[in-house]
Parts: sequence; structure tokens; C-alpha cells
Amino acid sequence: MEIAIHLGAHCTDGDRLLRTLGDNRPALLERGVAVPLPGRARPAIRKGIQAMEGGDLEAVQADLFDTLLGDADADRIVLSYEGFLGAYARVLHGGRLYAEAGMRAGLLQRLFAGHEVTFHMGIRNPATWVPAVYEASTMEDFAAFAAEAAPDAMRWIPPLSDIAATGAPLTVWCNEDLPLVWPEVLHGVAGSEAALRGEDAILREIMDAAGFARLQGYMRDNPPPSAAHWRRVATAFLAKYAREEETIEEIDQPGWTEEIVARLTAAYEAELPEVEAIQGVRFLQP
Repeated sequence: MEIAIHLGAHCTDGDRLLRTLGDNRPALLERGVAVPLPGRARPAIRKGIQAMEGGDLEAVQADLFDTLLGDADADRIVLSYEGFLGAYARVLHGGRLYAEAGMRAGLLQRLFAGHEVTFHMGIRNPATWVPAVYEASTMEDFAAFAAEAAPDAMRWIPPLSDIAATGAPLTVWCNEDLPLVWPEVLHGVAGSEAALRGEDAILREIMDAAGFARLQGYMRDNPPPSAAHWRRVATAFLAKYAREEETIEEIDQPGWTEEIVARLTAAYEAELPEVEAIQGVRFLQP
């Protein structure tokens, strides 16, 4: 069985990937790809991880697959949950980004031992990501939250390296590039190159309605021969029709100064070439 696990990160997806693939559920199932409902899958994963400690892994897996698949006939299962890497309050715990990433990814891989596990994950500029995670949480003191890790320690290389060290292939993309790599993300997680509904969902979200309609018309009349051509066309239309409020992120947290934002942004951009160099990582770029 192929197990595709989308790990998040927090505040990069909002379950959009699972909703989009869920909209394609009947067609995907015909191709042997199961997309279990999150309300069923997530509790089953938690229960399975707890049960495998000291239990019979074969029996745990049998029960888990029965819950995830039911009567469905599939050879690939798609799972997605930002909570796989921990709660909001712990993303900076330990003085860095996702200090528990390797341990948690390892638990998932052990749960599906004997099967083909792949991990998929979006990353985001810590300058905007840290405030976004805080705002999405129930925490009440931003300064205390942000202080758990120094700005110089807010790097993606350590958690990505820890996840890749489990031996499972890891596909990574930047959240800032998502409008242009979204079709590749969908197809990679689904394990299918067949057309999917919602391949232009991100563009629809960030473009004005008239501009998006023009883009759809152009794509219909001039089908892109490749992913690279699709990205060039999408980039041209975004430059003209993207809604400013959807593409510019405002940061308004006490103590989160312009100097910190600039420093984190520069460090983030500088480490991206290193992401591609991590053994076992496939880095999606426009």
C-alpha cells in the first residue's frame, strides 16, 4: 500500500489540499486512490500510534486500514493534517522550528511499516509564519510565544532534514509559490497525473473574478503543453489580475519589528537552495 502523508506545515494549507482531493474522491477511487474523511482518519491515526507501542503492529495496521478504507478497494491512501507535527503551541518548543518533527514523522512511518510512505510538506517565510501560527492558536502572549526560539534558529533545514532522515521520500514546496505549483502538489500527493478538479483553485482565490474568467478562457483556448508553460501563463495573469489584499501579508504583532522581518526573510530565502540539497527531498519550484 502507498501511504501519502501531507504534514502541513501549520498555516500553509488550512485543509485546502484535503478538500480539493475530496472533491475528486470518486474519480480518484476509480484509480485506486482513497481519500479518507479527516473525521475518520485523524482519530484512527492517533489510536493506531498509541496502540502500536507494545502491541501487535500487524493487528494495529489491520484495524487501521479497515477504518481508513472501509469497503473501498485502493492501493494508495492520502492523509493530511497539520497536527501530525504537533500542536500550535509546540511549533517553536525546543528553541527551533518543529523540534519534534523527526520523532513524529518516525512514528507515522513505523505505524505504516512494510508500506510505501511518502511525506509532503509546505514551508513558509518565518517572518509571516510565526505571527500567523500565533493568531491561529489560543495563545495570548505573542512575545512569550515568539521568544521560545531566537530568530536565528527559525530555520526549515533542521526539521526537513529530520523528516528526510526517516528514509521516506519528502516533497517540499514554498507556500509563497503555491499558486504556481498547486497542480504539481495535488498530483504528487494523489500519485496520479490525470486531470483533477480544483487545479486552479488557488488562482481563483487570489485573482479578481474578471481576470480569473479571462485566464480560464485563455487556458481553454490555448491548452498549455507543459507545466512550465502553464506557470508562465498563470504568472502573466497574476501580474495583472491578482488582488493585492490576497498577495500582501500584513504583520502587526508587538515586538515583531521591520528588522526582524527583514532578517528572517533574508535567512529564509538564503536557505532555500539548501532545501533542494537535502538527501531524499524533492523541492517543487515554479
